[in-house]
Amino acid sequence: MIFCCGGFHTPFRTVILPDTLKYRERKLEVLICPKCGALVAELRQFNIKKQKYELYRPKRKHTSVFLKKIASGKWDEVKVQYGTKERAGFVFGVNREYKSGKICQYAVDFNGQKKLVKVING
Repeated sequence: MIFCCGGFHTPFRTVILPDTLKYRERKLEVLICPKCGALVAELRQFNIKKQKYELYRPKRKHTSVFLKKIASGKWDEVKVQYGTKERAGFVFGVNREYKSGKICQYAVDFNGQKKLVKVING
């Protein structure tokens, strides 16, 4: 049963997904709400490490993309949020800033922290 528009509705499709190393008893339910007509999806799974059930429900505007990723098998079960400690060590890109005749190159991590990589006198 999926909650939408003030009530619980029966999903029109239920898909049992294979177990992974982190999750078991994975079940995807899909519903087109009879009141508002929105596409709603819920993924219920049991987290083995935490020993509890988790519910993931994408935002309405991202539901169709979420379902396409599930169907193609490309959806990553680990959803690391922006600004968490798990991404603190990874850096991307080299951003350049020009200040008073010097070129400063910075690397930025996923938490928004800048690190000075190199200074070039110009």
